[in-house]
Amino acid sequence: MDQRIDQTRQSVSQGVDKASSVIKDNLDRAAAAARPAVDQLTQQAQSAVNKLSDMGSRAGSMMSDKASQWRDMQDQVVSDTRVRVREKPMTALAIAAAAGYVLAKLMRRD
Repeated sequence: MDQRIDQTRQSVSQGVDKASSVIKDNLDRAAAAARPAVDQLTQQAQSAVNKLSDMGSRAGSMMSDKASQWRDMQDQVVSDTRVRVREKPMTALAIAAAAGYVLAKLMRRD
């Protein structure tokens, strides 16, 4: 009886070992088959990230350039306005009073 139990244990153990070996081989083959697809997806994702990074960098550079242009334009407008106010102070005062009047009328509307 003990001999039959030992034989059964050996058979079960061999079956488990064989099944484990088959499962391991199948997993190894599946991993090897998936590796090229994973590598390709990784490369595509990296390419997309690089493109987005380049676009963001270019957009930031363009915004910086435009901000600089706007500051230069603002400085020029302020400078031109100062010159005109010095040349014709009464006209500047009349324009300022008219603008104040119009703004006050617009603000009072309910």
